[in-house]
Amino acid sequence: MGLFDKKKKEKSTAEAAENIKLEDADVTASVDTSRRFSVIVDGVTTMLDGNGSIVSGTLFGKVLKGDKVYVYMAGVPAVECEVQAVEAKIENRTSIVDEAEDTNVSLQLTLPDEVQLKKYSVITNVPPQDKVNPKVSVENPALAGIINGMTKYGQDNGFHATVAYHVSHGHFLTPIKMDAEPEVNENGVAVIKKDTRIGFYMLKSQMKLAGTPEDKDSMVLPLFTDWTSLRRWEGLAKDGQRVHTQILSFQDVYALLKRGDAYAGIAINPFNPVPCTLPIPYLDTITGTPGYQAEFAPKSEGGHVKEEKVPAGKRILLGVPKDGEETNAIRAKLLEYGKAHDDIYSISFLTKVEEDTKVVRHLVVLEFPEEYTPENMKPHMEAIYQELAPIAKEINQIEYAIKGKIPAIDNVVAEHALQMVVYTK
Repeated sequence: MGLFDKKKKEKSTAEAAENIKLEDADVTASVDTSRRFSVIVDGVTTMLDGNGSIVSGTLFGKVLKGDKVYVYMAGVPAVECEVQAVEAKIENRTSIVDEAEDTNVSLQLTLPDEVQLKKYSVITNVPPQDKVNPKVSVENPALAGIINGMTKYGQDNGFHATVAYHVSHGHFLTPIKMDAEPEVNENGVAVIKKDTRIGFYMLKSQMKLAGTPEDKDSMVLPLFTDWTSLRRWEGLAKDGQRVHTQILSFQDVYALLKRGDAYAGIAINPFNPVPCTLPIPYLDTITGTPGYQAEFAPKSEGGHVKEEKVPAGKRILLGVPKDGEETNAIRAKLLEYGKAHDDIYSISFLTKVEEDTKVVRHLVVLEFPEEYTPENMKPHMEAIYQELAPIAKEINQIEYAIKGKIPAIDNVVAEHALQMVVYTK
């Protein structure tokens, strides 16, 4: 089975709620699965005559001229448009074609003028699924598309920031074993009876994952973005056996993994041509990003990475970070990131100290276009965090502020611009 061996772990689940959602192999499909395709965007050109945009990228599957497609970007709603023209690389030559499959392509799309496509956007014919319905097949079109690029783009932190966003917003299928058959309620939804024992499957990764003890195998929880990917698991259903699955959000998955030490990580679509295996330290990084903390962390708890807000009545001391190997490396990473992103106007780097607790933190101040919303900013904060987290050792807490939001911080940055501003456009 490729990189994985199959095992099953039985877990007692007295806490299993009576309304846990299940999905079976005969659920209603929400999309025609006969021809799925996706394109990972790595270049965008706007037509001078205003007649749409041309995007280039890597095609997985088969696209046809005239296809209705959806464009997915982190933090914004999906945009529906049409493929007006296809240019594909075939036998080392590029040609205008009516269809293309599994190659590099350029697509002319009927995108609205206000839509600004970014690198690692995903274009697919699978429509968005805003709400999970246990009677309709689960779909994660953006995630299913972006993880196809793990091999080609896996060294790019910007790519991993996009993966992290779509993983954290995913709802996954995972097959389960039960010691009692579920009952179907009046709404046609299978319901697990209380005190049912549930077995979650495990796969053995042939690669040693980060965080796995030397004397243990790297066991991962198999997760699937859709039924097409799940059905690639040959031998899962035998002799007409019904396959029961549970729908898990990423938050459910992360909590399950952190309850014990059975799993070293997750495997998303492990039987697809391009599987995606993420170890627990990678998932820890996702949950530590400012965007994740702002959206998913309990309101009473603060994350270790967050947008800076000065509490009323508390004195905050702001200063220039002292020179050193760590701070110099951080400055270099921030400068590199700013140069690579035209929508970041400036980046400043400060030290923040709470006078009463003496806790010292790094503070990164970002300047964005005025029209930017928090949803536009979150992917940048997540990507910057992934850049800085391996470097920040002595001071391991990184916080953010937005230029123009906190006058006290703006004043300090203006006064010490030569020492604090590491990048300006």
